[in-house]
Amino acid sequence: MLALNAEIRFQLGEDILLQALPELDHYYAFNVKSGDNFKLNHTAHWVLETIGGGVKYVDLLQTFSQNFEIEIEISKQDLIEVIKYALENKIIREVEP
Repeated sequence: MLALNAEIRFQLGEDILLQALPELDHYYAFNVKSGDNFKLNHTAHWVLETIGGGVKYVDLLQTFSQNFEIEIEISKQDLIEVIKYALENKIIREVEP
């Protein structure tokens, strides 16, 4: 399991473009440099959009929990899953505080 420090900051990769077609329930992340593309669900797209230009993990967790009305412990599990996938695929990156 991915261990996350509350103060860690994430930012969308500089070559990543997010696209949403909510009326069709289609959500994507595109790497405009490499051509890689990733099909997302609504929740993952929301997380990546919220990360955007930079956010601390603790703030992201709080906002996620409130927005989706989920307990913090469940929110942690869900967020770790999305963050791990996004880090592995270079959709987001850790940034210095």
